[in-house]
Amino acid sequence: MSGRASKVTLQLPRRPRRDVLGGSLLGLTFLGLGAGCGAEGPPSRPSGGAAAGTPTGNLATRGGESTAVPREPAGVEQVSLRLSWIKNTEFAGFFVALERGFYRDEGIDLTINGAAQNLSEVQAVASKGDTIGLSGGQSLMLARAQGIPIKAFGALFQRGPGCFLWLARSGIKGIADFKGRKIGVQQTARASSEAMLTMHNLKIEDVSLVPVGFDIQPLLSGVVDVLTGTVINQVVLLEQQGEQVGFIPYADLGFTFYWNTPFVLDDTLRDRKALLTAWLRASARGWDYALHNPEEVAKLVVDKYGEGLDLTNQTLELKRETPLIRSELTAQKGLFWMDPAVWRAGQDILLHRTKQLERPLNPDDVSTLEILSRVGKIGG
Repeated sequence: MSGRASKVTLQLPRRPRRDVLGGSLLGLTFLGLGAGCGAEGPPSRPSGGAAAGTPTGNLATRGGESTAVPREPAGVEQVSLRLSWIKNTEFAGFFVALERGFYRDEGIDLTINGAAQNLSEVQAVASKGDTIGLSGGQSLMLARAQGIPIKAFGALFQRGPGCFLWLARSGIKGIADFKGRKIGVQQTARASSEAMLTMHNLKIEDVSLVPVGFDIQPLLSGVVDVLTGTVINQVVLLEQQGEQVGFIPYADLGFTFYWNTPFVLDDTLRDRKALLTAWLRASARGWDYALHNPEEVAKLVVDKYGEGLDLTNQTLELKRETPLIRSELTAQKGLFWMDPAVWRAGQDILLHRTKQLERPLNPDDVSTLEILSRVGKIGG
């Protein structure tokens, strides 16, 4: 996986695989959050960002709603983005914006860094190795509670892709049928899984929680009856193997957190508002294009930006992401928009359900709508 860990002087633990519940609780172990994971991390990839594409001139977004006319930049600023996972279609819109020159039009020379084994996105931004990071709302609130001065200024996924999933032949129809079943849970997902079970009138002793990684094999082999995963990963993989899959998103169980939330240090937000506005405007244009042209964009990501990706899988993943990225709110306000009520609901879960927060956070310390308000409505 690509990254720029060499720029960071902190001696940090090896990064495990990504948490399916909130983006990246995983890199916060060194902050005292105890977010260990038994699964192996993704394979390392060569360092370095992708190059920008050919200049596009006065290009309006084809097939989308964005018609902003690019401006000739007065100067170029170097910006780096740290992804929360490997380079694939989960981040398609950013690659589109890079490829079609949307960042260049805003005076930004963007480097996109995939997740690193030994460096979470929170660590990468906190240590100033990267300008902007993508993470989940759950992770950002926990980091803020530990005194890390980071703040979200948008939210790509309005609904997180995390879910409980099972094979249809198991006879399971929903969470009420989990009683007496074996549930495969990643270590980092255990507290949240237990919270969702109790939120739906199941006692922990009603089920058997089995430690697993992110592989689908324990489900296929019958080691577990239910697996924690995502609708854009494990569910797609099982469907590609011809399995009939049942699943219930965590959001439908009341576990509401934003996902792939762009965030920066407080200092960056204070001192570089114009830059962040330009970056978010270009990113929204890229995502508007990607959501309207999934086949074309999936091929771009597979051919140029990812490594070892399957085109069919990546096209399905991008299409499955669309209803998670769009919402009634984004239809009204534009892509990346946030509702403060979602942050409050998430904080309530961390305070009263998972017990991962000891005291409430100041909402203004966690997220801001200022940059979104400057960007205006793009896509949705």
